[in-house]
Amino acid sequence: MNRPDEHAEIRGQLALLVSGALAESEAARIMRHLAACAECAAEWERWQQLSGALRRLPVPQPSESLSLRTQTFVAARLARRAEQRHVRWVLVFVVLFSWVLTLLGWPLVRFGAGGVLALLDIQFRQMWLLFLIFSAFTWLAGASAAILLSVRRAREWRLA
Repeated sequence: MNRPDEHAEIRGQLALLVSGALAESEAARIMRHLAACAECAAEWERWQQLSGALRRLPVPQPSESLSLRTQTFVAARLARRAEQRHVRWVLVFVVLFSWVLTLLGWPLVRFGAGGVLALLDIQFRQMWLLFLIFSAFTWLAGASAAILLSVRRAREWRLA
């Protein structure tokens, strides 16, 4: 307790001590200093009075309308997140469905090439063209479904 700046250091930590934010060893060191130093003990007493007065103040409560607005905001945000997850899964399903149709389309076209296409006398080049048209329609159907879904959801959110 011989350092000249120790008083300033102790007084700087009194607010932390009164709030209980110091470790036990640090609090014990400061309490030992307070027992030996009347000036710092007087400052400690003022901090305790201030802390006690602050504890006696009423805790402000939010107004009922603020609570209601906050609950409505949180509920809307949670609903929007749930809806976004749902839309993501629907889009994943649409993309996977399009890929499955595209990948399964080629064997179906090849299978049909042996029967129906042979009756219609469609050549291999025309079969590729049919497959490309089929794939394009599959992807367009998936994209259309995704766009229509997002437009519908946006309209619902605007109305809500």
